[in-house]
Amino acid sequence: MKKILSFAFIILLLPSMAFAGACPMLKSQVEDKIATLDQARYATLITAALMLHEEGVKAHSSGDHGMSEVYLNGALRLLDV
Repeated sequence: MKKILSFAFIILLLPSMAFAGACPMLKSQVEDKIATLDQARYATLITAALMLHEEGVKAHSSGDHGMSEVYLNGALRLLDV
């Protein structure tokens, strides 16, 4: 019985860990993209992307990884200039 419960726990836990792992990667991509852009030329886009970035980090910290990915992917789309 312990083996079955352990197996079920692992199966249920692994997908959430996989989603949690995507958020930091997206966060880094947003930060890297901002660092490479011309700050003066794209100031408005960068400001909007930083707001989405901040909301994505907050969502990740609160455990809402799906919403975190939505915010961070939105920031990346904004910065795709």
